[in-house]
Amino acid sequence: MQITMIDFSIAFDGSSPDERALGGAEKAFARLAAALAGRGHTVAAINRCADQIRLDDVDWLPWDSPRPPETDVLIAFRRPMLLHEVDEAAHRTLWLWDGPKLLDRPEHKRVIERQRPTLVFTGNAHRDALNSWRDLRQAVIVPGVDRAYTDAAEDEIGIPNPVAVLTTHPLHGLTEIVRLWSQRIHPGRPEARLHIYSAGLWHGMEGGEVDAKLQPAMDAVRAAVDDGVEVRPPLADPGMAAVYRRASAHLYPVIRGEMYGSTLAESQAAGTPAVVHTSAGASRALSERVRNGQTGYMAPDDDAFVNLTLGLLEPDSAMYQSLGREARATQGARGWDQAAIEFEALWK
Repeated sequence: MQITMIDFSIAFDGSSPDERALGGAEKAFARLAAALAGRGHTVAAINRCADQIRLDDVDWLPWDSPRPPETDVLIAFRRPMLLHEVDEAAHRTLWLWDGPKLLDRPEHKRVIERQRPTLVFTGNAHRDALNSWRDLRQAVIVPGVDRAYTDAAEDEIGIPNPVAVLTTHPLHGLTEIVRLWSQRIHPGRPEARLHIYSAGLWHGMEGGEVDAKLQPAMDAVRAAVDDGVEVRPPLADPGMAAVYRRASAHLYPVIRGEMYGSTLAESQAAGTPAVVHTSAGASRALSERVRNGQTGYMAPDDDAFVNLTLGLLEPDSAMYQSLGREARATQGARGWDQAAIEFEALWK
């Protein structure tokens, strides 16, 4: 099949996930393109990449490139308006990543009513958040996880260092987790470290200008340096896979409106137990990433969050061994080839 995938976010191509830090959505776009090409399809990926290039049998085309006059399949990523980018397509798919409320905007309604695409969601919670468009064909296709993470899970490292990782955006619960770390977790395990992976905070720690909105998080992190808190730059997939594999826990806050949780999916696949701070409310989407009591925990309050984190940071933690083993076995089984097969089923 001739498959045209189209995205309008940032500049990246198929090499980007292995070479630099990239958002979960952009990585998913690149990985699916490669998986579909690997299954014998002719794939063109149109986005804001700088140059035309062929990678892993995918033709990456800059945004200003001519559109193909026709295609068997058009996959519009995240933005309904992209459904108009190719005139003739036998199958149109709108692959959603964010909250589905954007489908109810008047300009998007007009596009969807005209093009009648298949709507693809990242999980059941994502699909159930949509209250309209029930007459359209819908599918849940859980994104795959790159092999860098499943390969990392196979590495035998013994007992990990007493390190917890935090990958959330600084505006989404980071200061609360840092507070709990400084006041209650670090005193219980003074040798433990909290490694925060944040491009914005790293830029500030290196002397760069920080957005005013990030300043409270920046201040909290600087005040916690003596409590074992370190800010590090996010890494490409191979680097983050190694980070997760060597950590005792992935600490994560509930983020209102989050529909997938890509870093949680990746750390789980690498065998890192998660502790999700759910005091702001439960999250069905994150419950699909973490199996409560099996691959991590949904901590309903501060006490539970602190105690569970301390349990994972203990030397020779039986909790870590059990949760990590189950995470590797169950959460790391889904690769991008399986996701590609499920996309193919939409067009048969």
